[in-house]
Amino acid sequence: MKLDVRRLEDHLKTLSSADFPHRHDFYNLIYIKQGSGTHDIDFKRLIVEPNQMFFMNDGQVHEWNLSADTVGYTLFFKKEFYEVIEKGLSLQALPFFNKSNNDAPMVVFSDEDCLRIENLFEEIIIEFKGNKPHRDTLIKSLLKIILIRSLRIYQPLFKGDSTDLNVSKIRSFEMLIERHFKEYKSVKDFAYKLNITANYLNAICTKTVGRTAGELIRDRVVLEAKRLLLHSSISVYEMSYHLGYDDCSYFIRVFKKDVGSTPEQFRLINR
Repeated sequence: MKLDVRRLEDHLKTLSSADFPHRHDFYNLIYIKQGSGTHDIDFKRLIVEPNQMFFMNDGQVHEWNLSADTVGYTLFFKKEFYEVIEKGLSLQALPFFNKSNNDAPMVVFSDEDCLRIENLFEEIIIEFKGNKPHRDTLIKSLLKIILIRSLRIYQPLFKGDSTDLNVSKIRSFEMLIERHFKEYKSVKDFAYKLNITANYLNAICTKTVGRTAGELIRDRVVLEAKRLLLHSSISVYEMSYHLGYDDCSYFIRVFKKDVGSTPEQFRLINR
């Protein structure tokens, strides 16, 4: 299914503790109308509050601990469902969906804005259940409005560099990392594909997101390793090869330096 939408309180009734943590293969909007608790997205803990929207992209792992009075909406969609002409509204361009270390994947709406958001979700639910002609086209339009209203709130808070060219380069770098982190580990390899020098790539990464280019590459590798450790039975040796390391001992050192424990220790503690 390319799309699913439901009230969050109904969705929560279908889940048990055995369902978490889990990994998504779709994009997900989670709107909290009422409630409290915590929401862990890719091992980062976020505090849940009313009028809040969480944004998750495909591949992310999440787990939550929500109060019993939590209500809201959840909308799942595949990448191929959301197609727009406007470059600035593509999934890659929307900052709350990208993987920069500096980004928080959520926004909090004002009381006035949250009423608009809730009405949009209700319209989507009605269209989804009605299954009338042009249903998907209308839902895409409503989804786009939700994302635009979210972007208006998120963009002024984005802690990125104000230079559009730098931000564009970082987004391109992140997309390359996502596609090639298993095969390339060198900053030079990525800089070559971006037609810039490794020094320049490091400089704009440090200025824009507060991390070097090499750290962003390693962050993605370690994140994938964590996901595999929690959601597969693959051995550490197999994992190191899968992630592009010929030397398993070197992979373990990279992981331990970043996480503070070996892969096996991490798996034992968190499973």
